[in-house]
Amino acid sequence: MPLSSRSCTARLSLSFCLALVLSPDADAATVVGRVELSAGPRQQILASEVADTLVYFVPETKPAPPAPGRFTIDTHSKGFLPGVLVVPQGSEVAFPNRDSILHHVFSRTPGAEFDLGFYPGGQSRSQVFRKPGLNVVSCNVHHGMRAMVVVMSSPYYTRPDADGRFRLEGLPDGPGTLVYWHPRGRAYSEKLVLPTPQPRWQRLVATKPPVAHGGQETER
Repeated sequence: MPLSSRSCTARLSLSFCLALVLSPDADAATVVGRVELSAGPRQQILASEVADTLVYFVPETKPAPPAPGRFTIDTHSKGFLPGVLVVPQGSEVAFPNRDSILHHVFSRTPGAEFDLGFYPGGQSRSQVFRKPGLNVVSCNVHHGMRAMVVVMSSPYYTRPDADGRFRLEGLPDGPGTLVYWHPRGRAYSEKLVLPTPQPRWQRLVATKPPVAHGGQETER
């Protein structure tokens, strides 16, 4: 039953009352924690690479899909920037050519193949990513170029800060799986029943070479 402004103001401020009435996530669960990234055999890592981690929650009850957006991966200095991009399912990603040479962006990811063809500096081509999961993007001119586009069907995901700390808010109560993924190693997961008061901690090991130079995703 909606709260009346008269009964609410008798005990609380009007602004707090409105927050209670209008906020559907007032009782939603939150998971906080920290991720650490260490180097595996014959690997080296930068401290900043922990921010490339993806942390997401998959509830047993299927949630509504996240709203798609528009994002950008630059082709610059014969590389992709950022090298790791996380987007909601159905999002459009532009690949503007910031170099003065030709690029040819494509993907051979099974079920999500595309080919944007050759295009010169100053031009841009786009692709809509509809299939959830990991998509590997390459350049047919410069074979060392590679980017990873992770397409999310769950709305509950985040990236940690430079210290590996993360916070997932607005989660539904009940059972589900918390997943930790990094482009340089294997994914780890744990079963959770929300709400949980315990902070999470996960150590990830880099067993693969770096994907590309780059940073966080850029929405346009």
